[in-house]
Amino acid sequence: MSKKNQPANKKNSQPVKTGMLDNLNKWLEARDKKVFYSILFLSTLFTLLLFDSKVSLGGDDSSYIERAWSLINEGKFPYFQGPGYPVILSFFMRIFGLNIVALKFLSVLCQFGFVWVTYLTFRKRIPYTVLFALIAFISVNNFVQYYASQTYTETFFLFVQSICLYITFNIIDNINEKAGWAEGFKENYKLWLLFGLMFVVLTISKSIAFVTIAGVLLYFLLNKNYKQIVYALAAYLVFRGIYQLITTSMYGANDSNQLELMLRKDLYKPEGGHEDMGGMIDRFFANFNTYVSYHMYRIFNLRLIGSIEVLDGETITPLPALSFVSTIILAVFTFFSYKKNKFIFFSSIYLIALVGGVFFGVQANNMQSRLIIIAIPLIFLVLFYGMYEFAKRNSTLQFFFIAFSIVMLVISLGKSSINAKQNFVALKKNMSGDMYYGYTPDWENFLKLSKYCADSLPKDAQVLSRKPNMSFIYGKGKKFVGQYIVNSENADTVLMDWKKENVKYVIMPNLRQNPKKNNGRIINTIQRMLGPVVQKYPEKLKLLKTEGTDEPAYLYEINY
Repeated sequence: MSKKNQPANKKNSQPVKTGMLDNLNKWLEARDKKVFYSILFLSTLFTLLLFDSKVSLGGDDSSYIERAWSLINEGKFPYFQGPGYPVILSFFMRIFGLNIVALKFLSVLCQFGFVWVTYLTFRKRIPYTVLFALIAFISVNNFVQYYASQTYTETFFLFVQSICLYITFNIIDNINEKAGWAEGFKENYKLWLLFGLMFVVLTISKSIAFVTIAGVLLYFLLNKNYKQIVYALAAYLVFRGIYQLITTSMYGANDSNQLELMLRKDLYKPEGGHEDMGGMIDRFFANFNTYVSYHMYRIFNLRLIGSIEVLDGETITPLPALSFVSTIILAVFTFFSYKKNKFIFFSSIYLIALVGGVFFGVQANNMQSRLIIIAIPLIFLVLFYGMYEFAKRNSTLQFFFIAFSIVMLVISLGKSSINAKQNFVALKKNMSGDMYYGYTPDWENFLKLSKYCADSLPKDAQVLSRKPNMSFIYGKGKKFVGQYIVNSENADTVLMDWKKENVKYVIMPNLRQNPKKNNGRIINTIQRMLGPVVQKYPEKLKLLKTEGTDEPAYLYEINY
């Protein structure tokens, strides 16, 4: 009998077994767009249900609005903390004015775009199980969604970052190592022009984001794409130069002291000096422990959490051992992705540069979760992909991997649903005209007094405020003089300093140190400076108005 007529090998005739993950990938691939649009709808729904029409207590979100206003009305370019977001926000402000709800919808649109572009970026480049796990995570996670209705820069940055990754991945797809220098650029010149433009937008959106270019260059170096290093650097520098030329000629040189502030040991105590090399290394590891073992896991909803914002009164408990183990796992997954998936490998290298910049650039006592939220989607991606590849080894691991993924999704959905339910009452009250509903009495009194200053005092009156950016928002655009730290507790020095700034009125609030508890401990910056003046020159101060009876705020007039 000839081989041709022999019966087929019994072993070869058996159907190939596929695991649960293979079947899940095929199912998701067959329903690709339907699944995505369903998640996108869910993302948009949560963004609207979690919409917060108030400004936060952190203050930076109010500052971005004030900088956009200053750009429009005073021609002052917002160099400090990155001009990207305030510049874009200023276009909304030209249309809607100081309408906080309307301005917050920029972040709503950015969240929508972030989810959409992330899908386009990783579609057909990573397994569909990993893709939709990532899309679901950024769509329903309560921490990510919190920033989708804030005027912080985070959601805007995530949107721009997703565009940068999309462009870079298309460049990686089209690399032709056989092409000469001129030909190689010509083949992808449109992508390189977009690369330069969007990475400039990215790096002016957050001061620390310049490290992202280093991440891109490092990836090309590790892959021996030497021409791409030159193209990337040249494209970025050309557009950065154009940006510098335009802004300098129109608004003057950058007078921001961002670098000096970054190097301070304590952001609010300039007298403490600047970090040396040893201090920067200590800062890195302190931030490393805080953000990896605490914030990363609480954002993943794998550690117990307090409030979404890290404010005074919340207990921070880093676990160095957890930070170490997590980093080892990320390093192993990065090494593993080198030959398995170039897009995951790029994401890992980019991620290392980004978080490295954050850990070096931020004071260790500035422990806000929002500082790492811009890296969280990529951290999730690298971890989830590594676990996915590991789970493919046998059916038991696949079962536990899928079960764990479902539990994480359910927890995130549950957290976001609970927050949405709690937010609904405040949102309804705010939208019906009660713009103070949801604030505690200390903040409500302070903000009402800020509004009183705008309504009742002379327009050119200089009013001192502990939170001038929030006073600006609720004072309908009235500029306030900021007093962030205690410059002196000497009555004569205090009066001399305030007189130099033409301060005529002072708001003295009773803002809680712990926003959750009225335990008598307050942010006493103004009290410590006014106290000596009251004792030495009581005749120089006149109480004009008291707002509220519980945790009241006071307005004083100064007679020099």
